[in-house]
Amino acid sequence: MNGKDLRLGLTMRLVEAKGYNEPRDALAHDWPVYLHNTFPEVKWLPVPNIKDKVLDYVEHWQLNGFILTGGNNLFENEVRDKTELTLLAYAIEHDLPVLGVCRGLQLICHYFNQNIVSCPSQLNHVAKDHPVQLDGPPVDWHEEYLQVNSYHESCISYSKNDNNLYLTPFAWSEDGMVEGVYCKNKKITGVMWHPERNNPSAEFDKKLIRKLFWG
Repeated sequence: MNGKDLRLGLTMRLVEAKGYNEPRDALAHDWPVYLHNTFPEVKWLPVPNIKDKVLDYVEHWQLNGFILTGGNNLFENEVRDKTELTLLAYAIEHDLPVLGVCRGLQLICHYFNQNIVSCPSQLNHVAKDHPVQLDGPPVDWHEEYLQVNSYHESCISYSKNDNNLYLTPFAWSEDGMVEGVYCKNKKITGVMWHPERNNPSAEFDKKLIRKLFWG
């Protein structure tokens, strides 16, 4: 698949608008700026939170790849959880690429029965850059560590000794939490940091995302 063939769907967070008693879907401006600057050839659409009806939307617009974006804690809103789990199952069934970012990675790990826990107190994961150690990433990279941004209260607990048939961790924080995974037999990759926000790992992110969506 080349960039012109990719029709990417981006999930959205649910927010409450001040002064209005109605939930709204929202996408951070960082995403369109990032996609325009980094992958200008890609066509993309925001995906509404409409539970399993989202598949009608996907098929109508012929979406063939997805980014599960950040925002909202997992299990905080059943509508968003159901929408994204439906998308993930559809992508796995049809062998479509999926990138999970922060919450998106957590949702992927939940789908594959990994534990989502509160972040340990010894390392602050909220609005603080920190290093992650790379351990066999799915792309060639010249350094063992990355400095990444961090905006999450929940973490993924995963032992290096686990023999998981689906997900392979490739990035770890200093407190032993998983910060990146990929799937060897499906087109799934996830990171706990935000590629769409400026950080020193931008070139690594670009390479990782290109590998996922274009091979």
